[in-house]
Amino acid sequence: MGAELAIKVADLSKSFGVVVAFENISLAIPRGRFVVLIGPSGCGKSTLLRNIADLVESSSGDIEVFGSSPGASRRHRRFSFVFQEATLLPWRTAWQNVALPLQVGGWPRLNRESRDPVQLLELVGLKGREGAYPWQLSGGQKQRVAIARALVTQPDILLMDEPFGALDEITRDSLNDELLKIWRQTGTTIVFVTHSLSEAAFLGQTIVVMGAHPGRIVKEINLDAKKPGNAIDRKSSACFEISADLRTVLEQAYSSGKRP
Repeated sequence: MGAELAIKVADLSKSFGVVVAFENISLAIPRGRFVVLIGPSGCGKSTLLRNIADLVESSSGDIEVFGSSPGASRRHRRFSFVFQEATLLPWRTAWQNVALPLQVGGWPRLNRESRDPVQLLELVGLKGREGAYPWQLSGGQKQRVAIARALVTQPDILLMDEPFGALDEITRDSLNDELLKIWRQTGTTIVFVTHSLSEAAFLGQTIVVMGAHPGRIVKEINLDAKKPGNAIDRKSSACFEISADLRTVLEQAYSSGKRP
């Protein structure tokens, strides 16, 4: 028996009027897997993430999240979303922002266990900053709060759309380390969008490369053999080799996606 599927996408297509975001996307993501999506701008990576999260309705095809529809999974809080911006409420402290999902959307009626916001802030490296307001936090610290907020409902799936794209490289590396630590501790399935090949090489167990015009999956790359336990030294030759391989595949995707 194979691993339980967290997400199953079958022949999915999405158009905005005459513009085709992507077409015929099929993808199977086992529970607990760390999957990274890369590809040219405009290939539909973010739209695909939003389809899975029930934020955007697909044009055709099917999506299952643990065997249910995205809508049913959203209502049961089976996934959380971390966006490019932290989107914290400026009048709430870090602790209050993390606790927000437990106070809205009928959470008490779901009768599910949650995590302690204070412990989550410690987990993401913000112990002692629970009472800080967003204006008192750096960009990296705000994203740490956003990650803690996404984890407070103990989601089975964490969807992340370029959450560290606006940060400097050292801060990004630090948050990548924190994210892997969280992933190992929680067993959460993560689907992560990035434009950084080094970030993809460091984080992903599976890399899904997409091409554009229209958006489609060009290649799925399983890194289990090169990264046992999904662990690798970002300064190692193996990590540079994975990045170089991804660049080759991505360059082919860019070339094949050029409009005539």
